[in-house]
Amino acid sequence: MFRVLCFALLLLANVYCFADNATSPEDLWQAVLAASPTVPPTPARKAALQALDDWIAIPNSEETDACVAYYRCAVDRALGLLETERPERGLRIFQLYSSSVLIQTPSVVIGIDLDQGPNEDMHRTPGEEGVAFCMTEEQIARLAALVDYAFHTHEHGDHLDYQITKALAERDKTVIGTEGIRALWAEEPWAQSILTPPQTLGRGEKIGTLTVNVLRDHQWSDEAHTRGTENNAYLIAVPEGFSVFTKGDTNCGLRLYGWLQLLAEKGCAVDVMVGSAIYWRGPGIARQIDVLYAPLVLPGHAWEFGHRPDGEARGNAMGFWQAGMLVKGAAKQGGVTPLSWGEFIDIPEPRNSKKAGL
Repeated sequence: MFRVLCFALLLLANVYCFADNATSPEDLWQAVLAASPTVPPTPARKAALQALDDWIAIPNSEETDACVAYYRCAVDRALGLLETERPERGLRIFQLYSSSVLIQTPSVVIGIDLDQGPNEDMHRTPGEEGVAFCMTEEQIARLAALVDYAFHTHEHGDHLDYQITKALAERDKTVIGTEGIRALWAEEPWAQSILTPPQTLGRGEKIGTLTVNVLRDHQWSDEAHTRGTENNAYLIAVPEGFSVFTKGDTNCGLRLYGWLQLLAEKGCAVDVMVGSAIYWRGPGIARQIDVLYAPLVLPGHAWEFGHRPDGEARGNAMGFWQAGMLVKGAAKQGGVTPLSWGEFIDIPEPRNSKKAGL
C-alpha cells in the first residue's frame, strides 16, 4: 500500500517539476530503486544518485512541493518496510534525512540522530516554525512506534528534533543523549527520562539489550578548542553480534582515535560506520579507522539544507554521491556506499570476527 501511495505522490509532484530540469521525481525515484546500494557502487547507481543530486541542487528545492513529496515518499518506503519486514539475520540500515539513520535487526530497531528536516527551533515543530520540508505527523507517530532505542550525539538541530524526541519519550522509548540535550528540554516533563551514559573504555554500558561504548567529546567551534558543544560518539553492539559506530559531529580526531585504539585492544569491533565521516577542527582519522576496524562506511550529513544558503545550489551541503566520494580514498578495506532518503542496505554477516563491546 505504501508503494502505491508513493507513486501517487510522485505523479502529483510531477506537476510541480522545476522548470529548468526536465527529469520528473517519478523518473528519479524509479532510477534509484532500480540501482540498489552495492559495495562498490555500480555505474547505474552512480548515475542515479548524481541525477538525484542535480535535481535537489536547484536552489531552494526543499521549499517546493515536488521535493517535499519525494522526501515523504522515501520516508514512507522506509517505514513501510520496517512495519512489514524484519531481517532474518544481520543488520538492515535505512537512511532518512541528513544524519538520521535507522538500524533494524531481528530483535531491535535503533535510531541514530533522528531528525526530520532543516527546522532549527528545538522547542517548536516544523509547522510552527514555517518549514515545509518535514515528515507528516502520521509518519512521526509511525516512526515512534517502531523505534526501541534512539541515540543522539549532540544538541544541534541537524542531529536532533523536538517533535520526534517528544513522541519517542511519551511512548516510553529509550532515548540516549548528552547532558546538554537533557538540559535543553529541562522544562519538558519527559526530559528526565533521557539517558546520559558515562564514558566507557571497552567494557560497555548495558542499555536494555544493547552494549554501548561512549566517548564524551566535542564539536569544537574554534581551532584552539576553547569553545564547543558536547558531542558523544557511540559504538553500539546489538544482540546479534554486530556493532555500529557513529561519531556525530566530533570534528577533531585526536581523542577519538585514542579511544578507538583502546576499544580495539579490549576486543571491540566496528562493522558499520554511519553519519558524518569528516573533520574540520583538527586531524581527520578516516584512513586510520579503516586500518583499525575496516568498517563499511555509510556516510551521512548529505543534503543538510541548513548548510545551504538561500538561493545557492549547494553551499556547504554535500550531495549523496559527493558524501561517498569524500571518504572513498580512505575506506580502502571496508568500502563505502552512500544511501539516499528512504534507502537501505542489508548486512547479513558481521564484517569483523571480533564481537563489539565484550
